[in-house]
Amino acid sequence: MSATAKLKCFGRYSPLWSCLGLLLVLLLFCPAFAAPAGQTGVKITILHLNDTHGHIAPFVNKSSGDRPVSGAAFFSQMIKLERAANPGGALLLSAGDMFQGTPESNLFHGRSVIEIMNYLKFDAMALGNHEFDWGQGVLREIIASSGFPVLSANLTATDGKYFDTVKPWILLKRKNIPIGIIGLTTPEAQYTTKPGNLAGLAIANPESILPPLIAELRAKGAALVVVLSHLGLDDDRKLASAVPGIDVIVGGHSHTAVHNPVIESGTIILQAGCYGEYLGVLDLYFDPAGKKILNYTHKNELKLVSAGPKAKSDPEAAEIAEKYESKVRGEFSRVAGNASVDMVRQARGESNIGDLIADAMREATGAQLAFQNGGGIRGDLLQGPITLEAIYTVLPFDNVLVSMDLTGEQVKNLLEHGIDTEKLLQVSGLNVEYDPAGPEGSKVVAINIDGKPFDPAAIYRVTTNDFLSAGGDRFTDFTHGHNAVIGPDLRDAVSDYIKKHSPIETTTQGRIAFKKQEGPSGK
Repeated sequence: MSATAKLKCFGRYSPLWSCLGLLLVLLLFCPAFAAPAGQTGVKITILHLNDTHGHIAPFVNKSSGDRPVSGAAFFSQMIKLERAANPGGALLLSAGDMFQGTPESNLFHGRSVIEIMNYLKFDAMALGNHEFDWGQGVLREIIASSGFPVLSANLTATDGKYFDTVKPWILLKRKNIPIGIIGLTTPEAQYTTKPGNLAGLAIANPESILPPLIAELRAKGAALVVVLSHLGLDDDRKLASAVPGIDVIVGGHSHTAVHNPVIESGTIILQAGCYGEYLGVLDLYFDPAGKKILNYTHKNELKLVSAGPKAKSDPEAAEIAEKYESKVRGEFSRVAGNASVDMVRQARGESNIGDLIADAMREATGAQLAFQNGGGIRGDLLQGPITLEAIYTVLPFDNVLVSMDLTGEQVKNLLEHGIDTEKLLQVSGLNVEYDPAGPEGSKVVAINIDGKPFDPAAIYRVTTNDFLSAGGDRFTDFTHGHNAVIGPDLRDAVSDYIKKHSPIETTTQGRIAFKKQEGPSGK
């Protein structure tokens, strides 16, 4: 028997049971995050994306169970529905790194993404490190064409002025609640984009510049303070612990899918993964009189952007995406070869796609050794036809190869530094064993080069990409190489390798190993 039928058994017009019936209906159908009983609250919804990296078309993510996800047409429709659920009470924010990453964005310097963001009427975007990948001139063009404020409070020119028309913060209102939004850029931008792209700019420590800005916003009436952060989850937690007065941190940079908001020192911390796979939806219930948050979305704050056949899409956003996709479809749909196995990334170890790319680099240059930064591999190559678009998406940065002579000692230094980075160097021509528990500077316990013993004094011919050769990711030993030769293009080298060796059956070769740690029993 239904709940309604049970109520009718006690008399259809009974006032008591009518009240109870109404209460039951409210409990069944009202949002799970309604303000606690006896309290009133104004509902504010924060919608957020980060690190889309140019993904305006759906893609298949193996970690999502082979389901098609993302795509501007699909997250646009979700945004429209969430706004309609809270008229006049929603914010739409981006935590940065929106443009660099796919042919349909890169070839047009992010215009496809900007057009979609303008259509969706974003309220603000933080500057990410990859916003600088095409240089400051292109970034100025992107900012000039954006219909929303771009924020970074800790990025300034050397004369102390903010970069171009970038603002440190904005103050806006939703349902008469003043909300201050402060933007932050990761200091890592100084070495995670090509050296020189930030010439004449400085990035301050966020902890040092935030307190006076928060005080300024509070003095101007901000009831809520939101930090729009491109720092990464770990740094967001440190920031919340060190700086009081932040209500919400909407984060990016580390590509972390924070399904349930993290609470650190009373601050709500969010992040929506990457590539538009999730839309973040935080419902806040705010008490204007007490100037405090009464309740908020505690679980399942991220909503998967399904692009399956039954998913609803926004035809206007689909039209914008198609305009750019159609311009690259002909050239980039060409097939370079086939993969017999899935080739996927591994953040903290050897990957078969890393082996493939490093082998292609070595074959293209004739070098003894090849090094590719794991962070520069931005996608997977799935079993089946490998298109040029797939290669471009895996390697979206316009890198060229640089070959040079390095000493064995310099090679060892590079490997030592690599274990301390977020994503290990992928290698070809050598085998390395690490002891992660070893002392700083002595985590490399064994190196074998082309089946021969490692010689610290020997000279080895090494190839890498131009980002690393310039000292990117703080791999400074590359900058001390000799007899440097530039070329060819990294994507061309990989494409040519795939054509020559197709079907690709690359499996991990045991090039990167880790010493097993002994347990209490010595085993």
